[in-house]
Amino acid sequence: MTSQNIPKTHFFTEEDLHIFELQQIFTACSVWHDKGMNKQIATFDLFVREFPKNRNFLLFGGTEEIIENIKKWNYSEKEVNNLLEFGIISENFARYLRNFKFTGDIHALPEGTIFFPNEPVVRIVAPLLEGNLLTMFLLNAATSNTIFLSKVIRSVIAAKNRAVITGAAMRAHSFESAFKYGRASYIAGALGANTIPSFVAKYNLPKLTTSVKAYHAVIKSFASEIEAMRETANLFPNMMDFMVDTYDFKIGVENAIKVALELKEDGNSIKGITIDSGDLCERAFTARKMLNDAGLKDVEITLASNLDEYKIDSLIKQNVPANKFILVTEAITVADDPRLEIVYKLSEVRYKDRIIPKAKLTEGKQSLPGRKQVFRKYENGKMIKDIIGLEDEKLGEPLLIKMIDEGEIIYDLPSLDQIKKYVENQIKTLPENLKSITEKQDYNVEISNKIMNALDSFRESVVR
Repeated sequence: MTSQNIPKTHFFTEEDLHIFELQQIFTACSVWHDKGMNKQIATFDLFVREFPKNRNFLLFGGTEEIIENIKKWNYSEKEVNNLLEFGIISENFARYLRNFKFTGDIHALPEGTIFFPNEPVVRIVAPLLEGNLLTMFLLNAATSNTIFLSKVIRSVIAAKNRAVITGAAMRAHSFESAFKYGRASYIAGALGANTIPSFVAKYNLPKLTTSVKAYHAVIKSFASEIEAMRETANLFPNMMDFMVDTYDFKIGVENAIKVALELKEDGNSIKGITIDSGDLCERAFTARKMLNDAGLKDVEITLASNLDEYKIDSLIKQNVPANKFILVTEAITVADDPRLEIVYKLSEVRYKDRIIPKAKLTEGKQSLPGRKQVFRKYENGKMIKDIIGLEDEKLGEPLLIKMIDEGEIIYDLPSLDQIKKYVENQIKTLPENLKSITEKQDYNVEISNKIMNALDSFRESVVR
């Protein structure tokens, strides 16, 4: 008997997106709609409350996903009927949803921009209902993409110009998170996702086939380790990278050297070897000496085994003779601190000629009123200070860019390679102390006097 509860697919699809939301969002919108409040123009801010531990900066991710999805956001008849059957929208609001189209304005940070807690990363100005209906989507899209991008860039920084390779799907929590992690890894400057055919096809990237790894299963599938290495290298000369610690580490390196020298007679070689167990630093030094003594100085060494930015930083400080580092479990699960508290808060309501600032005053969860902009100041090409101000202030370089105007995209979304270059340039502006992997460092983020005055006035008006 087939269960009636089995969906046609377990993958998250576009048809799941628009009503993947809390009940209260729809009920609130129904109240506002039926009370005639949709003519109020609301300003909403998306921002991070606090850093995950050990982070000195964050990179914003998700701009493309947010802009592209909001552009085509609508509600099908099936979706509206589901909400009606659930009993959380009114009949009048159902008619509104059937004709929904986003008509507001969106300012956002370009993807890959450095930012800090309490700075708006997305600002939406739209009719109250329109801004509210995007709550869960905005929170989710910004959280996942920002977490991955901000995690991987730390390993890229720690590696100090040595290659970082990511496992774009291995041990991910879902295929969707694997894709987002792979995308974030690519624009952070890591390799890996672009060796997976579906990722390359999805984003139309150049096919990267610089090496092919003879991993443990390949080694174990042959009668002997050297036979496995020999057969794979003969089929893919100059491309093979051997995992050398399936059985005995030193014998594995010796076997890799034998095969490399056999290939050398025909003008070929192997690409490298990979070590993923034991004392990685000690074994890398041992393998490098063995390879160099055999005249194989060009054969690369890759290190794996639950690496993260902390371990890479330690290995680099020991001058480890490795060319590449592989990130898998620790990075894709963001194991050191997977939390990122992104919030979406109403900061202003305008109705006719009235402008009413809004803020949350709860201690520890305070938000700021008004239509805000983030301004950045530089000195000798390095960031020195950010100021959160009102949009009409001139306090430095404005970071939030207008991307949607009255529902229409006016911003040319960059390619992945353009975002990758942008991230590279962003990191160049980062003060050296903020690049520290192990030490917490501070950066000056100020709030303008105009915003503080508006906050004081708002507090006086509501706390009586």
